[in-house]
Amino acid sequence: MDKVNLYLDSSDRKALQEMAKEMHTSMSKVVSQMLRERIRERKRTKMRLAAAFMAQEYKNNPELTILTRM
Repeated sequence: MDKVNLYLDSSDRKALQEMAKEMHTSMSKVVSQMLRERIRERKRTKMRLAAAFMAQEYKNNPELTILTRM
């Protein structure tokens, strides 16, 4: 695991501190969990976009469906 320094506005730090207290964990663990969730969301979004592009390409490119017509 790598260490990262993070600068927050005082209101964000206070909110993070409250979240950590409610979750009975450290601010560091809360930030790590939030970051992992955001990265997971981003990967899913990228996969959805790639799948939509591939589906559109499959639909519009007759070379990709040539074997299905045989």
